[in-house]
Amino acid sequence: MRYLPMSLTLGALRRGCGIEQLLGGFEEDGRRGVRHAAISPTSSGLCYVTCTAVEDTVELDRHEGLLYPSDDAFYPEDANREGARPVGTAPTPERAIELAERELGADPRLWVNLGMLGYEYRDFVERGRPHGPWQPT
Repeated sequence: MRYLPMSLTLGALRRGCGIEQLLGGFEEDGRRGVRHAAISPTSSGLCYVTCTAVEDTVELDRHEGLLYPSDDAFYPEDANREGARPVGTAPTPERAIELAERELGADPRLWVNLGMLGYEYRDFVERGRPHGPWQPT
């Protein structure tokens, strides 16, 4: 079971574990990219929501689809060259998930544990790197 039911999604965040979600592919200025969201909780309970965009190249395949290699940042001028853009913070896991849904179009049924995003990306590649919101089969 790759996708977390809502009870496990909230439980992971409450235990201080991050979650991620592949948002989908896009094209901008002739370059292909892929976005993913992350929710990172702090020990105080505050949750940070970010969106990362990386260039979708064969280089990502070489890195086994980890979606984090800094040289593949879609927006290299971003801090830490990973393309991560802060979306906002939320005082609770529930509000963080709502923020990701509202601002990024995240699907509450498609969150995975931190570290599982590579499997999502491999499925994305196998499906032909489709543009638009990611909807696994």
